[in-house]
Amino acid sequence: MLRAPTSSPAPWRHPVWLLLIGIGGFLFGIGLLLLGSGQTARSGEFVRTTGFVVWAASIGAQTAYWAVIAGPLWADLAAVWRQAKPGRAAMLTLAGTLAVIVIALPLFSAAARVSWPLWGHTMKIRALTIIGGLVAGVPALSGIALVQRQAGERATGRIGEDDVAAALEARSQILRFLSVAGGVIGLAVLAAGALRKATVPDFVAEGDFPQEGILLYGAFFTGLLLLVYGPAHAALKRLGVRIRDHYFPLSEMPAPDADSFKGWLDRRTTLETLLQLNVTPGQQLQASLFILAPLLSAVITVLVPKPT
Repeated sequence: MLRAPTSSPAPWRHPVWLLLIGIGGFLFGIGLLLLGSGQTARSGEFVRTTGFVVWAASIGAQTAYWAVIAGPLWADLAAVWRQAKPGRAAMLTLAGTLAVIVIALPLFSAAARVSWPLWGHTMKIRALTIIGGLVAGVPALSGIALVQRQAGERATGRIGEDDVAAALEARSQILRFLSVAGGVIGLAVLAAGALRKATVPDFVAEGDFPQEGILLYGAFFTGLLLLVYGPAHAALKRLGVRIRDHYFPLSEMPAPDADSFKGWLDRRTTLETLLQLNVTPGQQLQASLFILAPLLSAVITVLVPKPT
């Protein structure tokens, strides 16, 4: 009996393939740094230091992370894209703007004027920045914006039976995109801190690579992340409030002394909890710390002194 052909699972769904993808990404990052590193005596001396090993490992961790999350990220983005026809133009505009920022930032950065010890440092880091931005950073932020547009459309329309499930799915999608973006930015900031510890003051002057530069680097990308996530969070909140008020409007609230009051209030509270409309202070603090993780990484890098 002939069996119907089945599609093979995506590579990132198999742990062995996922491991191989991660290892390949790690080796790619380190290999790019080592490419031509023996061209000059200064570069050769630098790659033999412990600081370079730590920095190269942080770069390898970045490229491994990009490789591992790229497949699931783009699959999620494609799924959201198919569902959100009205928001496609806005998302493409945002994606284009972010891509320009990713490409232009290394060109105008003060780091481009530093005399780095590694041969081809500027071009290598510029290439890594563009790859990481286009493969992971821009798609993650674009996904947040696209889901935000979907939630906003539902919040202004007629509330239906499927809106509760849609709101929960939208929140789940935004958190997945948010975790990817936070990881990309956080690893980039940590790599910048590792680079400073590896180069200052033995290879690069303190004034050419100040600690505050890492803090500004983290603050810039954290601000960019908040700029995209803020409207999405607000859109989810509006949709959740509309759903709650549709099913449990205050105008239909029983009198406090009525027998049905407790049951009505319990059901309304259950829906609010499900939609996360009433976030506790602890949950809000956790969310804030997650959003601020890239900036906190920069602060820690600045405040922890380099061992002598």
